[in-house]
Amino acid sequence: MEKEDFKQNLQKALDGLIDFTQEMVINKLPASYKFIIKTNCSFDKNDLENDEEIFPDDKIDETSSLNPASESTVIDYLWRNGKVPQWINVQVSSCDSDFSYITLECCGRYSAFLNHKDGPFRALGPNIPYRYIDPVTEKLRQKVDLNEINKV
Repeated sequence: MEKEDFKQNLQKALDGLIDFTQEMVINKLPASYKFIIKTNCSFDKNDLENDEEIFPDDKIDETSSLNPASESTVIDYLWRNGKVPQWINVQVSSCDSDFSYITLECCGRYSAFLNHKDGPFRALGPNIPYRYIDPVTEKLRQKVDLNEINKV
C-alpha cells in the first residue's frame, strides 16, 4: 500500500465519524481531533502468511508518550515500508474543549496487500453500555457522556 493511499483511507474513515458519534453523546465534540494509537490489539502467532510482518516490541497504548498523536504522526508511525496493520478500528473515545480524541486500535499483523477496498480502517460508534440500550427496540434510550462511559 502506498503511503498516500493509507492517508486517504484514514480520511475516508474520519469523514462523518464525529458527526455520527455526536448523535449518541451529550458532549460537544470539537471538529479538531487528535489520535490515541493502540498497537498489537490482536492475537498474532508467529505463523505469518505471504508478506505479513509483526512488531511484537510495539507496546503503544493510551499512556505512551506518542499519544495523543497528530494525523501525520499516525501515518508515519503505522505505515511501515509499504505495510500497514491489517485492520484498524477507528472510534471517538473522549473529548475536551479543544479536541475530539480518536482511538485507533491496530491489528498486530502488517501487510501490503489488504482485501479491503477502503484500506484497513473500520469506523465504529462509541462503546455504549448495555443499560443505555432498549432491549426491545435496540435503540439508544438516552445520549451518554462520552468521557464517563470510557473511564477505566
